[in-house]
Amino acid sequence: MTRNSAILIVCLVLVAVCAAHVNAQGYVDILPDEIKAPFSERYTRITSEIQRTTSDEWAGAYSRYVGETWSDVLVWTPELGFAAYRDTCSNGPRAWVNFGSARFENGLLFLTSEQTFTGEHVLAIKREYTPVKWGHQRWLIPTDELELFAYAVNSGSSDDYYRFYSKSDGNADKPKGQPELPSQFKHILNRKPVKARIVQIGEKPEKWYPDVTIDAGKDKGVIVGMSFWLTGVKNTELKISVASVSEKTAVAKVVAISHRYDYDDEGNPKGPEPEEFRLTAGMRVSSLSPKDE
Repeated sequence: MTRNSAILIVCLVLVAVCAAHVNAQGYVDILPDEIKAPFSERYTRITSEIQRTTSDEWAGAYSRYVGETWSDVLVWTPELGFAAYRDTCSNGPRAWVNFGSARFENGLLFLTSEQTFTGEHVLAIKREYTPVKWGHQRWLIPTDELELFAYAVNSGSSDDYYRFYSKSDGNADKPKGQPELPSQFKHILNRKPVKARIVQIGEKPEKWYPDVTIDAGKDKGVIVGMSFWLTGVKNTELKISVASVSEKTAVAKVVAISHRYDYDDEGNPKGPEPEEFRLTAGMRVSSLSPKDE
């Protein structure tokens, strides 16, 4: 089976184009000098220090997945602070930056911005992070998002848990076992998937898909940012992300959709093209990510 999603194909092409043009600081070079210069000076000093010493297991370079053509990079050391940027080649190239001081205290990492400019090129960054070991990997999780990280791990979706900063140590192997989370979040790692039905379809926007309401809320442990995947619909993969939660329901937005078709040996689709996909009440969703085939 082969994916035949126009959106996915375009994204993959853009990723290839991006990779060919990215330098050590992504697209930061396109920023105005008054923004680029202080960031680049800090970033260069920190990366040089990281390459020079490996004595600190937590200091170093981290990255996180934002989207098909988007990524964040964070570098930090206790002495020199942090520098972080996001870039993309979608409707771009574009870039956002931030830098400042960093301190490790009581098992937590605190980042304090020192940038003096404001506006569209500022990268928003959380102030407090909890270091988390997961097998051979090291992660920095915003302390107020530890619960969401636990649900992402529980879902089995690498797209979801790699939206958090993981240390770029050159080892791309999937982490083994479970992350060493604070005790109050460990139970989430072993939870059974939350299963729900779509009970209401919102008003359809001009483009994309409408929001949906599912019959699972705080009563089943659903939280904002949690992902669900469509089940029981052949050849269609649809992912929704929870935007708001009430006691027994939650409203979610469609964030990704793709289709799978069967092809013959000559590359022609077997059977007619499927009809346009429509969301309907009664469809089932699960917090467990579907396995790749």
